[in-house]
Amino acid sequence: LHSLNSSLFQTYIQEFYEVTLLNSQKSCEQKIQEANQVAEKLEKKTFLVLPHETLQKAPAGVSF
Repeated sequence: LHSLNSSLFQTYIQEFYEVTLLNSQKSCEQKIQEANQVAEKLEKKTFLVLPHETLQKAPAGVSF
C-alpha cells in the first residue's frame, strides 16, 4: 500500500511539474497559485494516504 501511495504521489507531482511549471504560457502568478492549490490538496489528503504506523512513529512536534 505504501509503495502504491508513493508511486501515485510521484506521478501526481511529475504531472504538475510538466503541465504547470514547465508551461511557458503560464505566468509566474498562475504557477504560484496552482502550486498553492496543489499544496492545499496534498495537505488535506496526506492523512488519508499515510500508513497509521507512520503517524504513530513520527517524532514529537512533527506534523504531516
